[in-house]
Amino acid sequence: MARNEYARQSAINISKMEMRSARLVCSMLVAGLAWIGQEVSANAADVKASFGMSIAGIPVGKGGVSATIKGRNYTIDGFAKTSGVSRMFIDSKGRAVSKGRFRGDKLMPSSYALNSKENKIRNVVQIAMRSGNVKDFSASPPPSKVSDRIPLKRVHTRGIVDPLSGLLLSTKSLKDRVGKSVCNRTVRMFDGRWRYNIELYYKGKQDVRASNKKGYTGPVTKCGARLRFVAGHRPNKKSTKFMERNKDLEVWFVPVGNEPVVAVYRLQIGTMVGRLVLQARNWQVN
Repeated sequence: MARNEYARQSAINISKMEMRSARLVCSMLVAGLAWIGQEVSANAADVKASFGMSIAGIPVGKGGVSATIKGRNYTIDGFAKTSGVSRMFIDSKGRAVSKGRFRGDKLMPSSYALNSKENKIRNVVQIAMRSGNVKDFSASPPPSKVSDRIPLKRVHTRGIVDPLSGLLLSTKSLKDRVGKSVCNRTVRMFDGRWRYNIELYYKGKQDVRASNKKGYTGPVTKCGARLRFVAGHRPNKKSTKFMERNKDLEVWFVPVGNEPVVAVYRLQIGTMVGRLVLQARNWQVN
């Protein structure tokens, strides 16, 4: 396949998987995950990172994330957009914001908002939560009404986290920020349309060295992931089957400052046109 054709298919794939509804890439980012463990300290921690996106080695997008942890409260703000040759075929951009607080050893998101645009189609999602349960939500445009879609029921929206909250994980202690304790957990995720579980498992750890002064140097923990749809999806759809069988899902986490917290540093997702990689370029923790 020619390089430009790769770029065209890559841009289309990002549109379907992420830009239109932030269902997958931002969910696992971006592959989406949870905060589990002890509450963070009263000191504030700010994380700012810029990311590059590529499929089959071809740059197709970029984004950035800023997260603030202050006492028991957190705020995460992220954006992503297509770039380079991919904009010739799909012009997409989006922003999401999530807020919440810790309660004991659990994360309790209070709000999630996504606003994205693919060419002339706008996608808006709003979720209001309390104690891990969805109080109200809306998604525009709504999912198509088809007979094979698994109905989304109220029980499916209890004990969940939103996609953007998954950019950070909390750990039981500072010494647990690298190793098996980071992975080996199942996350109940709801993005306003789909309910799905992300099963994380430990794959290993290694040290990385930044290629520039603004990058990250230090230990990373590699978590493999499996995606299991619960409701809101179409089980017989080709893309659904592909993602549930997908074994090329991996997330790398790095420690954040002096807090019992780790953040997504690298994400990879196997797609039908090649491996999608989201990689941190610049990394700053205050």
